[in-house]
Amino acid sequence: MTVKILIFDYKDSEKMFFNKNNFENFDLNFFEESLNENSVNNLPEEILETTEVISVFVSSFINKNVLEKFKKLKIIATRSTGFKHIDVKTCCERHIKVLNVEEFGKNAVAQYTFGLIISLLRKIPIAHSDLKQFRFNNNDYIGRDLNELTIGVMGTGYTGAEVCRLANAFNMRILAYDTNENEAIVKNYNVKYTSKDELIKNSNIITLHLPNEECNKNIITRKEFADMKADTYIINTSGNNLINTEDLYSALVKKNIAGAALDVSEGEEIMLTAKQLTTQIKKISQELLAKLIFTRMIAQMPNVIVTSHVAYNTQDSINNILQTTFNSIQDCLQGKHTNQIN
Repeated sequence: MTVKILIFDYKDSEKMFFNKNNFENFDLNFFEESLNENSVNNLPEEILETTEVISVFVSSFINKNVLEKFKKLKIIATRSTGFKHIDVKTCCERHIKVLNVEEFGKNAVAQYTFGLIISLLRKIPIAHSDLKQFRFNNNDYIGRDLNELTIGVMGTGYTGAEVCRLANAFNMRILAYDTNENEAIVKNYNVKYTSKDELIKNSNIITLHLPNEECNKNIITRKEFADMKADTYIINTSGNNLINTEDLYSALVKKNIAGAALDVSEGEEIMLTAKQLTTQIKKISQELLAKLIFTRMIAQMPNVIVTSHVAYNTQDSINNILQTTFNSIQDCLQGKHTNQIN
């Protein structure tokens, strides 16, 4: 029996995986656009009547209105660790299984994290920008040696543990905060677990690798920034709701911290282009619009790097994410619960 699967948020970087693999038991349908209340209305009725599995990325938004359109839906597989973009409660009510990718690009994200750290501390973006404009002033590019610094790793799951391994390779002092301590990284990478407050006060670099869940929302606010050292850099490649954007902007303006690098930020679901903002402006809350404005202002600062949720984005990572997704779908169809979150 052939299973119909709709794959949304389909990117060029994913084509290699599908070209190399045979999916004879699946009827695959690809859509470059995201799935949401608007795009679901463009799907043919025959597809809505027969589709059993859909796969999406975090740019899709699967709410009750979207789910009601699908008559035989059994599985939603998100190609991400986070699943806030899916109405899990309604999925449970309709007996729709939700699958994620637990080890989402851990190597790629950890390596990207250190790319951001080194770029910030060695002022690579500034030096590059100056060179293009024929400006040269070595005093503007004075950086720090990583082995002289303390890194605070908040969240020591798959990605956080890999960050600790890399930090140990750079001979950094490593502080960690997590509700579940990982004994292996303490033993292998000289990690010292401490309280959140102690980590905040004693780290030169703070990097976030916590789940993007309600309990961690705004875990870094005005209070935490006030306790940081003036030479502290904060890195977020994890969840877009972990840092209060307005408080980060204030800390940067007041020079409470040395800089920041964000691959995720509040309001990232609304792409920051004039065309898309124009089409969605009536639907954007004042709160979300304010977050977008603060993110834009932060991105203009010379001691800040902002990228568009691409830390995971290597071909190796993408192939692994897709393989994990399809393995989970096949297991689920056989009654197993691999990577099932409900």
